[in-house]
This record gives sequence, structure tokens and C-alpha cells, in this order.
Amino acid sequence: MSDSFRTLTAPVRVKVPVGACRFIASLAPAASEAEARDFIAAVSKEFNDANHNAFAYKIGLGDSALRRFSDDGEPASTAGPPMLDVLDKYDLTQVVVVGTRYFGGVKLGVGGLIRAYRGCAEAGVGAAPIETRYFTRAFQIQVPYEHVGGTLREIEALKGTVKNIAYGSRVTVTAVVRKKFAGIFIKKLEDTSRGQAEINPGDVEGG
Repeated sequence: MSDSFRTLTAPVRVKVPVGACRFIASLAPAASEAEARDFIAAVSKEFNDANHNAFAYKIGLGDSALRRFSDDGEPASTAGPPMLDVLDKYDLTQVVVVGTRYFGGVKLGVGGLIRAYRGCAEAGVGAAPIETRYFTRAFQIQVPYEHVGGTLREIEALKGTVKNIAYGSRVTVTAVVRKKFAGIFIKKLEDTSRGQAEINPGDVEGG
């Protein structure tokens, strides 16, 4: 499974008139379910006078991705699922979308609601800043001073990032590399340091 993914770089909001109804698409990047839930709560509070604040979000990759939605009182599967389908259509993850609806006095019907919420989400995606990011793994590496140069070269070779270097009896380097390179990285550090590196992997993070 690839460790790359497409996501938003910043929140976006788009107003979409549908007949007499007003729809508002609010989208944001979300690295975790907690972030997605916080965003949904904030939008729902901001538009607490709306008839509905339906939502969908997707966190993670592939079959193991976390996918959640709510129709927020709309007929079943007319609001959340169409917006989730849009995230899939554009191959987006680590993203949350809230579709806010102000009723205009004319019922849209089941088909109309599905088209409206799908169009709302697509309008938001169309206006959103999107980029490809990578899941990364953090490492804390302790090495003797004579192996610092080799350690830094291995990080650079795998396009990793050095976050911090601390000097004590040994040198502690904190770095992140792409998740897919984690195993290779550990092997290269062991070889470069002749087995003298103490390597402590951290959590996997998105983007």
C-alpha cells in the first residue's frame, strides 16, 4: 500500500445555492478523528440556525481508512454518503467536509438532496488547495560522534528531515522519514554506525 495521499493544505468554504435552498460546504484537513470531530462541532455551532449540518470524513489509507458520515436529520443516505463519495472520487483522505443546508421552502426530494450534497462537496473540493503528502515515521537516533556525518547522509539520501540534534556523551538526532523507507533506514543506520546506533522509532504521522 502506498504511503502517499492527497489532502487539503488549508480549510475552505464555498456557498452553493440550490433552487430556493442555501448550501454551504466547509472542508478542512484532519490528521485524526478527533480533529475531524472538532471541526464538525465548530461548524455546527457557527451555523446552529441551519436546518442540517451533515458531514463526512475519511482518515487513513486503503481498506483500513476510517470512514464516517452523518445525514443530520436528512433522509437516510442523502447527505453524508454522497459527500463521502466525493472524497473517494477525488482520492482525498485526512479530510472532513460539512454540508450545511438552509431550507428554502421547496422540498428537493431524495434524488435532489443527493445531487445537492454531492454538488456542494464537489464545489468545496474544486476551491480547495490540495497537495500530495506522505505518511512519515519519527526516529530518535543516538550515535557516537564519529558516526554523526554518516547518519545525516542516510537521512538526506532518503529525503528525510532532521528535526533536532542534541550533543551529550553521544549525539541524539531526531528525524522523520517516509513510512515506506523505515525498514531500509534502520538497516542503513545499523550498517553506517557499525552497529553502534541506538535507534528508537516513534509514531507514524500523516503529512
